[in-house]
Amino acid sequence: MNSNHKIAYSFFLFLFISCFSFAQQAESEKVVLLKKQNGKRLEFYAKNTDSMSYSVFLRIVTQDYRRSSNRPVLKVIPANSETHLITLIKLIDKPGDYEQQFIVNEISQKLHIRKDFENFEIKIDDALKTESITIFESDHCTLCEDAKALFNNHKIAFNTKHIINDAEALELLLNNSGIPKDSIKNSPFILQIKSKVYTSISTEKALIDTINNYNK
Repeated sequence: MNSNHKIAYSFFLFLFISCFSFAQQAESEKVVLLKKQNGKRLEFYAKNTDSMSYSVFLRIVTQDYRRSSNRPVLKVIPANSETHLITLIKLIDKPGDYEQQFIVNEISQKLHIRKDFENFEIKIDDALKTESITIFESDHCTLCEDAKALFNNHKIAFNTKHIINDAEALELLLNNSGIPKDSIKNSPFILQIKSKVYTSISTEKALIDTINNYNK
């Protein structure tokens, strides 16, 4: 990393910690740091049991482990998820000492709602807040992030699953709903609300229309 990149990265870390210092905490009731030992490998995960996303900062200082990354880890932990942060590999003849700094920050949901939503009137049916909701997301899916932020902003609980990683659960859902598997081949986002499955939501407007028209 050249000097300009180091300066930029250091500034980003300073800005991150400074901007969120009012909300930071070593751990929260909803987001905790998990450690999983597997032989010489020590893996760190952040587990979020809340219905909203959080950002986390993890820094490991050690001379006893080789790290998958020497940089501090900055990640957004989605609602109801467990996310891998870093892997340490213990060096031979080392006691395994390390120091950690783990900071959890609540994310302002307004940062995640894109300006496109400002053009839509959103009416949340109260019944929606008590339904079982699952978002099947894919990698690099902006609409998936919009949906999660929208639900978080309106305090609607939901679960998240991955279209590829949770393919068996998705296939079972489609079979039970009578939806052909081929029909979702290019769908980056699938929404399940109770027994209803939506596979053709591809725009912000379609997402808002689905929510506004629920239970009508």
